[in-house]
Amino acid sequence: MQAKDWSGAAATAQKLVDLSGTARNLRELADALLNDGSARRDSDTITESLSSYDFALEAAEKEKPTQGQPDSDWKDNLAKVYIGKGNALLKLHRNAEAVEAYNHSAEFAANPGLAYFNICAVLYNSGNTTDSPAACRKCLQADPGRADAWFILGSVLFANSPIDPKGNMELSAETRQALSRYLELAPDGPHAADVKAMLQMAGK
Repeated sequence: MQAKDWSGAAATAQKLVDLSGTARNLRELADALLNDGSARRDSDTITESLSSYDFALEAAEKEKPTQGQPDSDWKDNLAKVYIGKGNALLKLHRNAEAVEAYNHSAEFAANPGLAYFNICAVLYNSGNTTDSPAACRKCLQADPGRADAWFILGSVLFANSPIDPKGNMELSAETRQALSRYLELAPDGPHAADVKAMLQMAGK
């Protein structure tokens, strides 16, 4: 996996699964298959990874700690399984199901920032600017250092801002904060020029 030899990683992970079909081993197999399929743009391999994520969820259900036993590792693995499943669904253009998987990940993750960011990004990229801000806000509540979430939130709010009589965009305090925070976190980031342009279009 570290060398990005995805097919080799998948073959090795399959051997691990054959020896012990734990939820973690199945997740690692699914991750390797997803990376392999994505690199080769092979939808069949991505679909195979999706099946492995589902097998991992079935195994996790059987491995669920009894009440009173430590469950943080179990929850962490489950959160990662759902993130991977969401990523596989996204590659297969099944966006609504991907969002559902990311929401499940957020339920189990110690820090749901990544899951909510993925939802925020999927909704934004699919043109759903009505629901994306709420997901961005949840992401930033959990992970305020995620610059791209500030950019998406700021962009959506900016697009919905009114224009004053002088032709300037009237930005809310939240919109200004989101755009400014992006520049603080990523002054040379890929969206920095766009954010600066938005702020220049705003009234004082």
